[in-house]
Amino acid sequence: MPSNKNKNVNPYIIKSIKYINQNLKKKITINEICQYINLSKYYFSRMFKNEIGVTPYRYIMNCKIEAIKEDLSDGVDINTIVSKYEFYDLSHLNKNFIKVYGITPLEYQESCKSKNK
Repeated sequence: MPSNKNKNVNPYIIKSIKYINQNLKKKITINEICQYINLSKYYFSRMFKNEIGVTPYRYIMNCKIEAIKEDLSDGVDINTIVSKYEFYDLSHLNKNFIKVYGITPLEYQESCKSKNK
C-alpha cells in the first residue's frame, strides 16, 4: 500500500486492502470486495482509485504479481503458480507479469537462477 503519512486513509479502503491481502490466492472480484465492505461497485472503484492511485483490479494484480515474484525466486514451478493464484492460464499470468516487469515470469525465474550461481 502506498505511503499515506499525511492523510487519513478511508476505512473502507483499509478494509478492502486487508481483504485483498487475505485472499490473494483466490480470484478476487470487485463485486466480492464491494459486498464485503457494503459499497456500490462504482463508488468503491472511484474512491479506491482516488485514494490509492490505481484501479482495484490493477491493485489486486500488482499484489498477486509481487507474491508470484517471491515464489519464482524460490524456484516454484510456473504451472503451480498459475494454479496457486487462480489465473485462467499461463498466458493470463504472462500478460500481467509483463505489464509490471516487462519480462515473462519464466524469464524472471531464469534470471534469479543465474544470479544464484
